[in-house]
Amino acid sequence: MKSLYFDVSVARILATKGLGRLLPAVYFSPLSPVRFGELPEQKLPGPNWVRVKPRLAGICGADLSLFFVKASPSISIAALPGIPRVFMGHELVGMVIETGSGVKDLKLGDRVTLQRYLPCCSMLEIDPPCAPCQAGNYNLCENFSVKRMPENLGAGFSEQFIAHASQLLKVPDAISDEQAVLIEPASVSLHAVLRRPPGEGEQVLVIGAGTIGLNIIQFARALSPGCVIHVLEKIAFKKDLACKLGADAVLEGDPYDAAAKATGGKVYRGLLKNTTMLGGFDLIYDCVGYNATVHDALRWLKSHGTYVMVGNLLTPITFDHTPLWNQELTMLGVNAHGMENYQGDSLSSFALAMEMIEQGRISLDGFITQRFALDDYREAFQLVRDKPGRVIKVIFEIRK
Repeated sequence: MKSLYFDVSVARILATKGLGRLLPAVYFSPLSPVRFGELPEQKLPGPNWVRVKPRLAGICGADLSLFFVKASPSISIAALPGIPRVFMGHELVGMVIETGSGVKDLKLGDRVTLQRYLPCCSMLEIDPPCAPCQAGNYNLCENFSVKRMPENLGAGFSEQFIAHASQLLKVPDAISDEQAVLIEPASVSLHAVLRRPPGEGEQVLVIGAGTIGLNIIQFARALSPGCVIHVLEKIAFKKDLACKLGADAVLEGDPYDAAAKATGGKVYRGLLKNTTMLGGFDLIYDCVGYNATVHDALRWLKSHGTYVMVGNLLTPITFDHTPLWNQELTMLGVNAHGMENYQGDSLSSFALAMEMIEQGRISLDGFITQRFALDDYREAFQLVRDKPGRVIKVIFEIRK
């Protein structure tokens, strides 16, 4: 089984991280902890497991962090017991090619997408499950590290992979492969919007118009038609697409002045380029999560406003926390997707996202900007790193 994976080797990680500052080509060299090659296939680990052949798989921010060794060993999740090999590619659509005897809801030939990527109670077959898993919030599982998953499972960037049946959802016939590969990031955006939906007439800012930000704009517009959506983005074609998908305006020029103009806020400039604002947006979705975006976003919120961290870095960040108490703000985190309460029903982010895609309430046209064969993974990752102005979503085509 040919697969792209991250070898959790401390020596490789430290060497690549150190040399990468001076020699960016090291990320594509044999020294890198990212490996591409043959791994021995294994039998299904149990009756509730499934073998899948990927058809399309997308590169996401987590894949980039692994490929370019950006994660810091000082972050909280790095303290959890790890695994020796991390398989890359969790945005995918594939076809079931083998099922265990206990699998009832999937059959050979079904198209599926991967809903649950990280270990949780269902795939570890822990009974009773933890409280978050009982509530459907597998992303918050409290048993993440109590058992080790079987090895050589693979993932989206593989010729095939093995998954517990609970990780997979069947893709409706009405959804194309090109739409299905985007269900996972769409579910992230939907979960973010439902963590804090915009209210009628509220002023909303979306920072970043990549795949996640563009979908946040769509879901915010679909769920709260009366809100006013602004977007902060540098790249022209992404600005245009954001407006087509529901943004009312793009912040142009100095972002503090633009934010003040859009919301009626007041900008104050102090010593040492210290700039702040009173008044501002009711709600900001930060799809970037850099030091600067967190720092500025908190200053662009009006009192009692809400900051939602959607994008994130796998490194500690630094920002001025004084707006939190000075303006009595709220900060919310978003971890992938889970169970949603929508119009009186409880259903998964994936189920609701697929329903809205089928209904045409959101459009995924134009999101896939480049396609590569899996053997050309180096060129794909280099494009995403070096020419982000050309990219929304890069996918690997594995369907043969």
